[in-house]
Amino acid sequence: MSPQGIEWTFMVLAYVFVGCRLYVRLYMRGLRLYSADYWLIAGLMSCQGLLICDTLTYSMNAMDDFTITSVSLDKIRFATNYFFDTGIYFPKFSIIAFYYNLVPPTHPHMRIALHILTVITGAFALVTFFGDTFWCGPDPSVNWRTSDESCTVFSSMDLMRLNWSLNFITEVLNVAFPFPLIFDLSLRSRREKVALGVIFALGTITIGVSIGRFVTMLHVSNDISIYIWATAEICISVIVVALSALRPLLRKLSGMVSTDQAKQTLNSHEGHGSVLGNWTQGSSEHCYGNGIWGTFDWERGRIESYWGDFEDAAGINT
Repeated sequence: MSPQGIEWTFMVLAYVFVGCRLYVRLYMRGLRLYSADYWLIAGLMSCQGLLICDTLTYSMNAMDDFTITSVSLDKIRFATNYFFDTGIYFPKFSIIAFYYNLVPPTHPHMRIALHILTVITGAFALVTFFGDTFWCGPDPSVNWRTSDESCTVFSSMDLMRLNWSLNFITEVLNVAFPFPLIFDLSLRSRREKVALGVIFALGTITIGVSIGRFVTMLHVSNDISIYIWATAEICISVIVVALSALRPLLRKLSGMVSTDQAKQTLNSHEGHGSVLGNWTQGSSEHCYGNGIWGTFDWERGRIESYWGDFEDAAGINT
């Protein structure tokens, strides 16, 4: 497969998973889009912008030769930095918006930590944006003046290390943040707790890809694989965030399979007096944390109701 084929494969997968998330939100649940969804869509558009820039670069035969330069090519490379370096923060803002629905008011310390995480992520995103704009001076047009090659944002290794460090720190913080809350929630089903943990742990995939990109950029100064690593990182980041809202769709698909299996079993037992009980799958799980009982709604990604202490909840749970 060609390098462009690999990149567009990641892009198509990102579209599919985001589309599935919107389907769950708008059609399966009949809800409006939340801020987390809009941030995720912005991240998807950044992926698309990056792929367009890469495709144009590839058409100029400059994807594996960074020494090729022209005004139009340098402008494309300058835009590439915005789409990737700044765009990769949009999925982070999406998951942070999700965390604001996930963390209940009964966890004030977690809420404070979430505010700090928001400030850090926002500040790092702004530093990245202004760094990409003014790294070579107050006039950004110096980046595409072929007569002056003393500085370009695209080729600056110091800026690359700075942007990667800021991105990596926020990525680790975003992945690590929800686990204290997950451990504190006593979900009725251990399987549900594991499932919730796995969803958030998927963020480690993005961390691994980010490390791979960084190592590649340090040791390979002029190779097409750098583009592929960058595309993979931002697209996987979007996919991982989209997965956090796909559980209802997966449950529906698994329910269809289970129903077919049940029908086959029923048909195989006809005339033998076998009776299959009816079963349903709810969209929420009762949970307990910090002395408070509530209902965790998977579709909305938050605790929907609070019942008080264990004794108050006992009558509801029976």
